[in-house]
Amino acid sequence: MTAVLSERSAAHERLLLAALLLLTVVFWIEPHGSGLAEPDETRYAEIPREMLAAGDLVVPRLNGVPYFEKPPLLYWANVAAFRVFGLTPWAARLPTRLAGLGTVLLLVLAVARARGREAGLCAGILYLASPIGFLASRTNLTDGLLTFFFTATVLAGRATILRRAAGRPWTALAAWTGAAAAGAFLTKGLIGLALPGAILLLWAWACGRIAHVLPLVLSPAPLVFAALTLPWLLLAESRIPGFLRFFFVHEHFARFATGAARRPGPLLYFVPVFLLGFLPGIPFFAAAAARVRRADPDAVFFLVWFLTVFVFFSLSKSKLPPYLFPAIPAAAALAASAASGGSRSRTLWIVQAVLATAFAAVLLLHPMLRAFVKELRLAAIVAPSLALLVVGSWAAVLFADRSSALASMALGTAWAAFLLGVVVGWPHVPPAQMTADLGGAAKAEAASRGAPVVAYRCYLNGVSWELRSPIPVVDYTGELEPDFEPWQETREALFWSASRFFAAWKSGKPLVALIRLRDLVPLMKVEPPARVVRFSGKYAVVANW
Repeated sequence: MTAVLSERSAAHERLLLAALLLLTVVFWIEPHGSGLAEPDETRYAEIPREMLAAGDLVVPRLNGVPYFEKPPLLYWANVAAFRVFGLTPWAARLPTRLAGLGTVLLLVLAVARARGREAGLCAGILYLASPIGFLASRTNLTDGLLTFFFTATVLAGRATILRRAAGRPWTALAAWTGAAAAGAFLTKGLIGLALPGAILLLWAWACGRIAHVLPLVLSPAPLVFAALTLPWLLLAESRIPGFLRFFFVHEHFARFATGAARRPGPLLYFVPVFLLGFLPGIPFFAAAAARVRRADPDAVFFLVWFLTVFVFFSLSKSKLPPYLFPAIPAAAALAASAASGGSRSRTLWIVQAVLATAFAAVLLLHPMLRAFVKELRLAAIVAPSLALLVVGSWAAVLFADRSSALASMALGTAWAAFLLGVVVGWPHVPPAQMTADLGGAAKAEAASRGAPVVAYRCYLNGVSWELRSPIPVVDYTGELEPDFEPWQETREALFWSASRFFAAWKSGKPLVALIRLRDLVPLMKVEPPARVVRFSGKYAVVANW
C-alpha cells in the first residue's frame, strides 16, 4: 500500500511539474514585434542604455540628466543584458524573467518544505497562472526584481529566526538575509528593508518568537546590508550633492505620506487589483485565509506577509497596480494550501471555474473590448484562448474529486492557454507598436535632412530608446530632473523654451518634433505649417518642411 501511495504521489508531482513548466515556457515566449510599453518599460530600458553609452554606472540618467527616483540594481542588470544580447526588448526583459524564475523557485521550495512537494508545485502554478504574477515575471519593471529579493529576504529571515530558536547555526543565513535585503533596497529603496522587517517582527510576535528576532540586529545581516548598499549611496551623493535628501525624503516619505507623486487612489484601490490579478487563486486564497490559526505558524507567516504589503500600500498616497507584486508569492502560498489540501470538495473548484467563465464572458461581451478586438483583428487569438480557459477551468472541477493534483494541472493549463493568447496578441496592440512607430518615423525623417529631433511639450522614453540618444524637450519636465544636472551647457542643450523652439521652427532649417495630438492644430497654423509624418496613440511626429 505504501508503494502504491508513493507511486501515485510521484505521478501527481509529475503532472504538477508539467503544468508549471508549461507556464514557464509561455512566459519566456516573445513574438516578433513585442515592443516595450510606455512609460515604464521604456524608461527602465532607456536609463541603462544611457548608462552603458556614458560608461557611468553610478549616476542613472534619463534623457541626458540624472534620474534618482529608483536605485540602480535593475539598471545594472539591464546593462549586463544589453552588453551580451544587444539593445533589444528581449534583453531589457531578461533580468525580470530571471528574477521571476527565481521567485517561483523560492516559492516552490518554501511551500514544499512547509506543506509538501505537491503544495509547493501548486503554489508555483498559482503564482505564474495569475495575470499579476505572470506580468511580474516578464515585464521590464523594478517591481518584478523587487519581488524576488523581497521573497528571498523574508524567507531567509524567517529561516534564520527558526534556526536560532532551534539552537542550530544561523549566522551564515543571517548574512544571506542582509544580502537579499540589500538587493531589495538597491532595486526599490527602503521598502525592501522596512516591509520584510515588519513582516518578520509581526510574525514572530504572533507566534511567540519575538525574542529571536532582536538578535538579528547584532548579526552579520546589518553589516552585509551596509557593505552592499553604502558604496553606491555615498558615490552618488559625492557626484550629485543633495541626492541623499531627494532620494530618502522626497522619494520615500513624501511619496508615501503626500500626493507629491500624483498617483492617488482610494483606500480600497488594491482590492480590485488583487481580485482580477490573482483571479485563478482567489477562492483558494479566501478559504485558506479564513482558516488560519495561531497554531499554524506557516499559515500565519504567509498571511502576515500578504497583509503587511497590502495594508501598507493601501495607506500610501501613491498607488500603482505593480506595487502589490511582493504580496503575490504569499497569496500563492496560502492558496496552494487549500488547492492541494486533503479536502477534495468541488466547491472551491466550481467557484474558480465560475470566475474564469465570468472573466471570459466579460472580455467577449463588453462592447468596447469587442470593438477593440474587431478593429485589431484579434478574434483568431482571443476566441481560442478564452475557450481553452473556460474548458480547462471546468475540467479542473471534474478532476477535483479524483485528485487535487489533476485539478491544479488543468487550472494551470487553462490559464497558460489564456496567457499565451496575451503574449501572442501583444505585438498587435498599439502600446506595443507606439514607440517603434514614432521613434522609427522620427529617426528616418531626421536622417533624410540631417534634422534634429525635439519633443514639444511632451517626452516619450521610447523615442530616445529608438533614436539611441537623448532629445531636447520644449516647455516640459515631467519625470525628468534637470535640477540635478550640474552642467549648465547640458541643461540648455536639452531643455528649450517655447520661444527657442519656434525660432528654430521658423528658421528655415529642418526640424522634426514629437508632439501631442492636441498640440497639432496650433503647429499647423504657424509658418511653415507642421506636416504630419506619423501618429500613434496620443502623439504624432511632425516636420517643418
